[in-house]
Amino acid sequence: MMARKVVIVGAGQAGYQVAASLRAKKFDGAIVILGEEPALPYQRPPLSKGYVKGDAKESTLLLRAADFYPANSIDIRIDCRVAAIDRAAHEVALADGERVGYDSLVLATGGRVRKIPVPGAELAGVAYVRTLADAKALKPQIEAAKNVVVVGGGFIGLECASVASVLGCKVVVLEAMDRLMARVVSPVLSDYYRDLHRSRGVDVRLGASVTEIVGEGGRVTGVRCGDGSTVPADLVVVGIGIIANDDLAKAAGLTCDRGIVVDAHLRTADPDICAIGDCAAFPHPMAQGLVRLESVQN
Repeated sequence: MMARKVVIVGAGQAGYQVAASLRAKKFDGAIVILGEEPALPYQRPPLSKGYVKGDAKESTLLLRAADFYPANSIDIRIDCRVAAIDRAAHEVALADGERVGYDSLVLATGGRVRKIPVPGAELAGVAYVRTLADAKALKPQIEAAKNVVVVGGGFIGLECASVASVLGCKVVVLEAMDRLMARVVSPVLSDYYRDLHRSRGVDVRLGASVTEIVGEGGRVTGVRCGDGSTVPADLVVVGIGIIANDDLAKAAGLTCDRGIVVDAHLRTADPDICAIGDCAAFPHPMAQGLVRLESVQN
């Protein structure tokens, strides 16, 4: 019997881990990783912390050095976009027209930032942090900023607020919920981090909705809130969550529900296709319905 060929769409933490684990478990078939970003697999958590602050270099972000992949017979292709999945032919079609065959396909397509749906969202000086390119663009902006408004009191938002504060910016965090990180931590932890940030000079405002981002000459100058107040800003960092990249799966006829629907073993309804990481929605014994866990551990 011929060894199976595994194609992994996505070169983030999940995609990398699938390939590394297959080799660690002595899988001897072909492995191909197709990554859309022009970078080898890297860690995302340090982007909004050490990298923007200047403590972490780009080389230290890599999950593995470049020589890991040829040494383990992993064909990794970066700056390579998958345009479609042909389930009948067991192929993926790349944006440049090439077709890559598979026996097993793993979708590790991750997620994209949720854009803030208010007027002024496209102004210069409105930033998001999801990719290495985002972090590279944000670093000089934070270093040059005086007034930073962070929209969203989750992990990304609070990490950026902390970095901006350390770099000497005046920082205001606007969180629509009545506590920080409400989706992921208990109220006592929310209170702890609220008090910690305030003790470091960060102005944390809860129950604060954003109705508009205002600007002059195409560049942001402030953030207007639901109570009518305007917070001055020369940089706005938005961290209001991500949207699962399930478009490829949907177009291929796979079931999606705010993510690619899989079973407890991460298998889709197609026996030759799995999904893993931020894009996967799976049943969890502690939850009613499907869960998407946006975490490195998951």
